[in-house]
Amino acid sequence: MASQSITKITEEEYLRLERAADYKSEYIGGKIFAMPGGSVRHSRLIINWSTELQIKLRGSQCLPYPSDARVRTPSTGSYVYADVSVVCGEPVPYAGSTDILTNPKVIVEVLSPSTDDDDRGKKFELYREIPTLSEYVLVHTNAVHVEHFARQADASWIFREYKGEEGTITLDSIHCSVRLGDVYSDLPN
Repeated sequence: MASQSITKITEEEYLRLERAADYKSEYIGGKIFAMPGGSVRHSRLIINWSTELQIKLRGSQCLPYPSDARVRTPSTGSYVYADVSVVCGEPVPYAGSTDILTNPKVIVEVLSPSTDDDDRGKKFELYREIPTLSEYVLVHTNAVHVEHFARQADASWIFREYKGEEGTITLDSIHCSVRLGDVYSDLPN
């Protein structure tokens, strides 16, 4: 998120530029930030999480979306790309768009050295603006290690940590459990 910025622009200008761009950028506080590329291992983890959630959620009212689906936060009007978003029920697009989600229930971010601080800090702060968001998952790339944040009824967040291939994360808001060994399988070194 912190790699490149330009002068402040409006949401409309950002969307016009972003839809015509050859690369993804996020929009925070009136500024555009070019997104860094990810490693092959990072990409594989995103696919594994998307696939596992797709399989586990089949037949339910919840569906995972890949990082092509932009997420808009309501209070700051920011636009960010989550690695995986899960929406339950009908997706609620922003202002009639077909590429902007406003109602994710679960967001999964795969950490990398260039995004770690932003995913834990500013992005999580922005995601917490979304009233439907119930769970936030941070996936480490270099170890079988997942951090899980769950929103409570009083709007506080509970942190849980899972390590090792036998670990299983339960995503209560979407009635789904994921074994870490399944999402960390078939990764390149």
